Amino acid sequence: MPGPEHDHARECQRYFGEVVRPEELRLGRERIARGLEELYVRRLRIPEGSERAARLAQAVDDPDTVLVEIAHDGQIPHLGIVRMVLKTQEIAATVSKGLAVYLIGDHYSADMRPRNLYLGLPLRGLDADHVKTPFSVSVGKKNRSVSFASLPPPSPKALDDLESRAEQWVDHNASYAGRAATSRPLRPALHVQFELLRESARLVRTFGDWLIRTQIAWIDQMHGGPPSNLLVLPMTGIREWLPDILAVIADLDPGVDKTRGPATEASADSPPSRFWVYCASCERRNRATWLSGTFEGSCVSCGSAIRARWPQDSLRVMPDIVAFEMALFHTGISGWVVGSRAPYLRDIQETYRSEFGREMPPSFLLDSIPVFEGLGEPAGGHSRARLFRVLIEMDPRVLRGKLATPWEDNPVIRSPFL
Repeated sequence: MPGPEHDHARECQRYFGEVVRPEELRLGRERIARGLEELYVRRLRIPEGSERAARLAQAVDDPDTVLVEIAHDGQIPHLGIVRMVLKTQEIAATVSKGLAVYLIGDHYSADMRPRNLYLGLPLRGLDADHVKTPFSVSVGKKNRSVSFASLPPPSPKALDDLESRAEQWVDHNASYAGRAATSRPLRPALHVQFELLRESARLVRTFGDWLIRTQIAWIDQMHGGPPSNLLVLPMTGIREWLPDILAVIADLDPGVDKTRGPATEASADSPPSRFWVYCASCERRNRATWLSGTFEGSCVSCGSAIRARWPQDSLRVMPDIVAFEMALFHTGISGWVVGSRAPYLRDIQETYRSEFGREMPPSFLLDSIPVFEGLGEPAGGHSRARLFRVLIEMDPRVLRGKLATPWEDNPVIRSPFL
């Protein structure tokens, strides 16, 4: 019997037929398609990058392609995110000419969500989120507020040091679980995962691209090769794809937005815009006021004046989630898989309707929680186990099957080493 996945696919098809096609919502698609060769071949340098870019560019540029979105913070993904990506692919596969679009937030910084950079190793019954010294990829104290897109990837020495430490943790966890002998086969598996991290760090120029390339490599492993219906993109690309519609959104009255961070004091008469602007002195992001083509304000960290012209200084500007989604919808997004009913969803829905006169694409809540029971995890497993950590103990294609269970399931995945 068809489940929610099929219902969601029908909703995507309905929205495409009733809204996207009649209103010809495909702004920015040509730019996305044209930029894939640069992204996949020269920036991310992924295997078969040129062939993959050409295939996906053709799909994106096809006016009959139905786009289904999943977007998330830049991070070492936990299994819940991986399941969201897989389920988005499933919806896209059920739709006629569907394409899943996974957008990764390379504009995030380490201080926004420190757990995003946890590799996820537990220690003797404590999960990765509660160990005394979390096993994390460091960007350095001075860089914690700097966007991943502006930072270099991890250094070889940093990753080598992490691997040495991880080897000890693997031994401790195997002994704790009463499976001391398993540390021998786990060491090569650990090395394989660190080699993947090192290879990506060698091939890209930014920390954000490192996070994106690493996830693409893991997804490829889980599918036994590049999946045909998944397009992975950086969220910062929105500035190149849709500069004109972003300017339109900047001109809108921002109103009241519960998702907003601290405002600058650029203008006592004007509210802060729906955009973040990065300080040219310290790289910290700030809200600024939009004044006829320019963002103006002062940095809440160092006090420097902020002035960024649009689109000339677009690399220093990033829309917030409300502005981002309203712009992205103009590409023809026909469905959106979300992990929670965050307050900004209503803000997006109401603003998109009032300002653009149309309903937003249907959103599909996937709030199931995959739990991983592995060596060193607490009794009952861990509900935010990171993919890196799980792949040390599980074959990626087996893991994919266990995460792709029906929509309403809460998968419990047990390590074969237990």
